[in-house]
Amino acid sequence: MTARERISQIAQHWFLYEEALFTTFCSHRLMENSTMQCHMRVGKGAFEFNPTRCASCTDDELQERMKVEMIRILLKHPYERQPEGCGRLACAQGSNCVVSDNYYFRTFTIDDASDFELPRDGHYEFYARQIQKKRDTDSLPTDYSFDDIECRTESEHGFDYGSNAEMAPSEGAEDEEERHDHRTPFGTTADMAENWQHDELMKEQINDMINHVQNWGSIPGSAVEQIIASTKARIDYRKVLARFRASVLSQARRLTRMRPNRRSGFDQMGSRYHFTTRLIVGVDVSASVSSEQLQHFYTTINRFFRYGIKEIDVVQFDHALGEVKSISKASPKVEVTGRGGTSFQPFVDLVARSPQYDGAIIYTDGGAPFPDIPPTMRTPLCWVITNEEDHEIFRRHAPSTTKTCVIDLPG
Repeated sequence: MTARERISQIAQHWFLYEEALFTTFCSHRLMENSTMQCHMRVGKGAFEFNPTRCASCTDDELQERMKVEMIRILLKHPYERQPEGCGRLACAQGSNCVVSDNYYFRTFTIDDASDFELPRDGHYEFYARQIQKKRDTDSLPTDYSFDDIECRTESEHGFDYGSNAEMAPSEGAEDEEERHDHRTPFGTTADMAENWQHDELMKEQINDMINHVQNWGSIPGSAVEQIIASTKARIDYRKVLARFRASVLSQARRLTRMRPNRRSGFDQMGSRYHFTTRLIVGVDVSASVSSEQLQHFYTTINRFFRYGIKEIDVVQFDHALGEVKSISKASPKVEVTGRGGTSFQPFVDLVARSPQYDGAIIYTDGGAPFPDIPPTMRTPLCWVITNEEDHEIFRRHAPSTTKTCVIDLPG
């Protein structure tokens, strides 16, 4: 029986007992690819398999490998916007860590968080970024091509392989390779993410499919929780800030002869309303915020002038407040002072005693205790956090009603 026939037979079994897996399998085209170095991979709407590699798998292993790829699709790792600054290898290994956190492997192994000395139960972006940081620190290239890695040895990466281990394993090492080739930086793992790219349409189709699943079958409960949670749309900070600006608009009524009164026409003066917004923005300039992040903070502050805001008050802070400065146009250069510890309380207290502001925004990495909000404070407050990892930690300590969004650096 060919690999294609065996895969189709497993899918037919899923039709009877595994609704989620079968529905996911049917959402992708089944394609052979004899040139790729991994057993299977997904992306660009296709489920690819290497018939030569799959031929050596037992039925149980083949089904388990298929199941892992289905879970990867449901988590939308191949279709999310890939974490900024991360190569394909880091993305693939980050995805593997998430899957291994929630799935027990019986027939083979893949990357685990402990392999990179990372805590378990992290999310995809966290794992990918941390793995990429470790690779950058170790002076490893961002991405591996198969040709680049054939000559890497045990002394370079700490794995029990000789040169060109993937293509020509040493005599008697077949069993060792089968157990470990998916935990290495060799071609199989990097090759797995070759077709991963952001695809908003596919994401929506997968979300719709998830929302209609009635029976999750043998997919572990922890994985199901992550799959369902992944259907919640990520908040776009641009939309949040635009809506926040709109929600704090104030009106100024002016009488004018150029507009007729609704009741008496031009006999009485009509009204014209001018919309204005007074915003104060707190910028965290503590040592934990990088210069690149600060630059990105001010880039988004400048974007507010496109929304029609004429003037913004900006104050830098670390453990203490700096001077409140009013800016009326986009500034290409900003002087930063501070770079000490972090405390949000001085800024929050300033906003509480300044009722003239219609709204307040804090740009920060969230690395400080959540402040006490004075009961007299009526000004809406929006927190803009530097990245997904910091946002997740911040949300654990912030009240559930806190308005937040993420402002990841652009790739």
